[in-house]
Amino acid sequence: MNNMPHRNLFLALLLSWLTTFAFANDDGEFLPVNEAFQVSAVDAGNHVHFTFTIADGYYLYKHRFGFEPTAGTPGELGEPVYQQAAEWKDDPIFGQVEVFYSSVDVYVPVLAADDGFIEIDAHYQGCADKGLCYIPQTYTNMYQIDVDAAAPDINPEPGKPRPESTKSTDLDAESPSVFPAEAPLGSEKRPNPGQITQSSTDLDADDALSLETFLSQNGLFSIIGMFFLIGIGLTFTPCVLPMVPILSGIIVGQGTDLSRSKAAALSITYVLGMAVTYAILGVVAGLTGAKLQVAMQNPTVLFSFAAVFVVLSFSMFGFYELQLPSGIQNRLNSISQRQQGGTYIGVAIIGVLSALVVSPCVSAPLAGALLYIGQSGDWVLGGLALLALGLGMGAPLIAIGVTGANILPKAGGWMDNVKGLFGVMLLAVALWLVKHLLPETLAWVSGGGLLILAGLYCGALDPLTSPRGKLFRGIGLTILACGSALILAQFISSPAALSSTASVQQPLPFQRIRSEQSLDQALASARANGQPVMIDYFADWCTACFEMEHETFSQSDVQNRLSQHVWLQIDLTNNPQDNALLQRYNLPGPPAILFFDKQGNELKNARIYAYKSKAQFLNHLEQHRIQH
Repeated sequence: MNNMPHRNLFLALLLSWLTTFAFANDDGEFLPVNEAFQVSAVDAGNHVHFTFTIADGYYLYKHRFGFEPTAGTPGELGEPVYQQAAEWKDDPIFGQVEVFYSSVDVYVPVLAADDGFIEIDAHYQGCADKGLCYIPQTYTNMYQIDVDAAAPDINPEPGKPRPESTKSTDLDAESPSVFPAEAPLGSEKRPNPGQITQSSTDLDADDALSLETFLSQNGLFSIIGMFFLIGIGLTFTPCVLPMVPILSGIIVGQGTDLSRSKAAALSITYVLGMAVTYAILGVVAGLTGAKLQVAMQNPTVLFSFAAVFVVLSFSMFGFYELQLPSGIQNRLNSISQRQQGGTYIGVAIIGVLSALVVSPCVSAPLAGALLYIGQSGDWVLGGLALLALGLGMGAPLIAIGVTGANILPKAGGWMDNVKGLFGVMLLAVALWLVKHLLPETLAWVSGGGLLILAGLYCGALDPLTSPRGKLFRGIGLTILACGSALILAQFISSPAALSSTASVQQPLPFQRIRSEQSLDQALASARANGQPVMIDYFADWCTACFEMEHETFSQSDVQNRLSQHVWLQIDLTNNPQDNALLQRYNLPGPPAILFFDKQGNELKNARIYAYKSKAQFLNHLEQHRIQH
C-alpha cells in the first residue's frame, strides 16, 4: 500500500498548525559548544564561583542556568547570585528573555556538604546570534567547601528594565529549566552536541531529534495536540496498519447481531488499551532510559506474541471460542453477561499487545518522545504525550471499527468467509512479526500459503450464484494464483523466476561493528582517507532494520549513490556493549542511520529513525545534501 498521500496530507496539516526548528545544515559556520561557552569554577569559602566565558556572537540564557548536587551526592545549595546584569533579548523562540553576552560570574552558596566536599552539576544552554542553538550542557566538578566560612564579597550589578513585548511565549526569567541534564563535558560517552536553527519554522514529523527539541521547548497543550495529530498520521503507515485487521477481526468475531454501539464500545476498549500502554511506556521510559520497547522486541517475545495472533486467528476460523473462564468472570462481577465481560477484557489485552509488539520499528515520533523522556525523566509530560499519540492512532481505528460493523454481512455464508478472511489477516500479522527471524524460503512460502488461504476465503472455489459472486470469485482466483506462483518461485532454480528477489540477495557493503573500539578505529580510518561515513544501527530482532536492508540498502542505485561512503553497521544483537553504543550518539534504539562528512563531523539533522523506502531514502539524501 502506498501511504505517501496520507503522510503528505498529514504533514501539511501539521505544519500549518505548529512551528518549530529544523537542524542547522552547515555546522562549519559555528563553534563547537565547548569553544562557544567555556566554563571554569573554584571554591570560594562557602560558595562556588562559576565563570562562563562566552565567545563573540553567542549568548547564554539566564533562565536555563541550573545548579544542583550531583545525583547521589549529599549536600544542599542556595539560590545562585549573578554578578553581571543580564541583557533583555527579543528571542525568536522564547520572546523577551534575559541573556548574557561576553561572560558571567555566578556564585552558588553551599548550605551543606558531606565532610567538606560536594560535587555540583551546573546546567546551561546558549545560542548563536546567527540563529543556531545548542542542546543543554552540564559541567560537573568536585569542590572543597567550608560551610562556616564567610561569604565572598559579591556586588551584583542592578538588573536592566524589561522592554515591551507582544510575544505570547515570554518567559519569567527566573522560571526553572525544564531541559534535561546532560553528561559532563568531556565525557567519552557524551554525543556530539546537537544544533538547532531558530529561524526555521518547519517541524519534521519523521525527524526524532526535531520532535525531541519540540518536546523540550514547548508547552503542554502544544505537545499533546501535536502528538495527537502525529498519531492520526501514523495510522496510515506500515507500523500501525496491522492494527486494522486485528480490530476488524475483533468486530467480525462478535457474530451477526453486532450493533453500532457495541462496535464502538469494542473499538474504544481496544484503543484505550493501546493508548494507556503507550502512556505507561512514556512513564517507564522516564525511569529506565527508554529501553522498554527495545526489550519487548527480542526474538523470544516476538515469537510468543506471534503465537498469540495465531491463536486469535484460529478462533476466526471457527476452531474454538475465546472467552475467560467462568470463575474469573464471576470474580469480575460478569455473571449475567459473562461473554461480554470476557470480550471487553480480552479486547483491552489485545490493545496492550498491539501497542507493544505490532509496531516493532521505533517510529520517529515515538523515538523522539522516548529520547526526550529518557534524558529528562519528565515522565508526566512523556506519559501524556504518548497517551495523546495512542489516542490519535486510535481515532481512525474507532471509525473503521464502527463503520465496518454496519457494512459487514449480517447473515449467511458471507459472514463465515469474512471471518475467515480476517483470520488470514491475523496470521499475516503473526508472520510479519517474525518473518525476519525465519529462513527466507520459509518466510516466502508462508506468505504464499496465506495468499492461497485468502483466495479461498474470497470465494475462489465457491459456486457462481450472482454477478457479485463472479467478481469475488475472480478476485479470489487471482489471489490464489499469486500465492501459488510465489511458492513455486521458491523451488524453481531459474534466475528469471527469482529475479524479483535478486536485489534482496545482493551483498551489502557493510563493515560490521560490535564495540566502541572498533567504531573508533573505523571512523579514524575513514577520516584519514577523506571518506564520508554512514552508520546503520542493526539488530536481528529489529523488523525495520531488515526492511531497510532488503528493500533499500540492497538496491543498486542506493549503493551507487553512497559508493564513496564507508558503510558501517553497528550490530546490537546479543552485544554486551549495546547500551554504550546507543548512548554514544544518544539513540533510543534501532533502527538508526547516521551520516558523517569527510572530516568526521556528524550531519545530525540527517539522522533517520524509521524505515524508509528506496525512493524516500534517496530523497532524504538529496534533501540533506549528503555528498556522493
